Amino acid sequence: MKYFVDYQYLPKGAGRPHDDGEMMPIEISEGHPQSLLPNVGDYVQISNLGSGEYANFSGRVRSRLFRYFRKEGIESTCAVNIVVEETDDDWGLLVKE
Repeated sequence: MKYFVDYQYLPKGAGRPHDDGEMMPIEISEGHPQSLLPNVGDYVQISNLGSGEYANFSGRVRSRLFRYFRKEGIESTCAVNIVVEETDDDWGLLVKE
């Protein structure tokens, strides 16, 4: 089974998350090491260093949605959508760098 992971940002007060497309392209398939996925309540920082083509944001994981697709004759896939919501939390209290 292949897994595709997408992150979406939910600004404070917004009803729905932004759909900026693929923020951090992650593909997990058999024979490859497992990837760590954040749980609900975990803090996440997305830093796309480069051309500025992708958004940068941080916050706390609000939800995770797993959608499974199966079709005979092709490898099954799972699309994971992780919503990261904006918080007022002081990141300086979360970790000492």
